[in-house]
Amino acid sequence: MQQLNPSEISALIKQRIGDLDTSATAKNEGTIVMVSDGIVRIHGLADAMYGEMIEFDGGLFGMALNLEQDSVGVVVLGNYLSLQE
Repeated sequence: MQQLNPSEISALIKQRIGDLDTSATAKNEGTIVMVSDGIVRIHGLADAMYGEMIEFDGGLFGMALNLEQDSVGVVVLGNYLSLQE
């Protein structure tokens, strides 16, 4: 059995990390059906998970907290007044 040198292992790990693709992609899109007091209800995000970060147009983010069968309730983390139904 061949013995590995620790520096070879380190170099291999660094190469694998360097080759890793860490880009994020949008999985799906939804439609805002209600905006009220920093809470947004979105239809069409059936795959959303509790606590998932949701990105809106313009770089605004929110957190999915209320998962229902036909919509998702999202708490907007910022100025929600720019969001429209």
